[in-house]
Amino acid sequence: MIRAVAGISLVFLATGGAFGQSDAPAPAFEVASVKVSAPLPPGVMMFNMGGAPIDPGRIDYKGINLRTLIARAYGVKDYQVEGPQWLEDSRYDIVATIPKGSNTEQINLMMQGLLKERFKLALHRESKPLAVYTLSVAKGGPKLKAVDAASLAAASPPLPPGALPPPPPPPGTGGPGGRGMGLGIRMMIGPNNRRMDGNATMKRLCDMLSNLTDRPVVDLTELTGTYEIDLSWTPDENENMGGRMAGLRVGLPPPPPPAGGNIQPDGASDPGLSLAQTLQTNYGLKLEAKKNPADILVIDRAEKVPTEN
Repeated sequence: MIRAVAGISLVFLATGGAFGQSDAPAPAFEVASVKVSAPLPPGVMMFNMGGAPIDPGRIDYKGINLRTLIARAYGVKDYQVEGPQWLEDSRYDIVATIPKGSNTEQINLMMQGLLKERFKLALHRESKPLAVYTLSVAKGGPKLKAVDAASLAAASPPLPPGALPPPPPPPGTGGPGGRGMGLGIRMMIGPNNRRMDGNATMKRLCDMLSNLTDRPVVDLTELTGTYEIDLSWTPDENENMGGRMAGLRVGLPPPPPPAGGNIQPDGASDPGLSLAQTLQTNYGLKLEAKKNPADILVIDRAEKVPTEN
């Protein structure tokens, strides 16, 4: 009889603990401001390529779109968020104070709560085949120059809030190995050309390429170092300036190398090369279109104008 009563007591205590957990308030920002961003000046475009805010006790996003906000809050990539086009086109300024001692999981929950409260966000998860590009080492091996990531990080102090990195230097000048910046990649976009310059891992390179292309880029290179990157290419006629650029002419063979076979990865490649051709010709990396299964966040509801602060 005593054993039976003890068993019941344990069940009761466990149940009581569960009820206590369900009654606990969800983590929330101390103060949060959500506003529609002011229109950008004519000819100016903004891309969601930034990382986390510099101040660890504060979130301060300027001109960020809702797709990226949702992706960061739920720990997925932008391309894993499926919804209407305005999720990417409409931009917002969000400032929020994070309670002291909060961890990453709690901050993500705070952002999820803010999205539900201000944008009336509702979503569900699905698994479906997703069109991707894979980046792998081409036949003949990689043509990459490794750099010392620790030395680059020490030489690259963080930028102040709101500051933009300087434009890339002329090819072959400044910085280690002819690169004019430390650890990281920057992007230049012209009406008839593109350039990506810096030092990064293959994972970081794939993240940048995912922001530029019409589908995610998956790293299959198995290369674990940090490498010099200086890519110049000509966009296809059906590429766009909206943040995801379609039509990379993936699958076309690269042109023959110049006389002597000495290809310099310094941005001085043939201006007629596509991105896929430049990657293979200069770096021995192959970009291919494939389909992979992936978890997707499907947006059921979201309001374009957030509720007032």
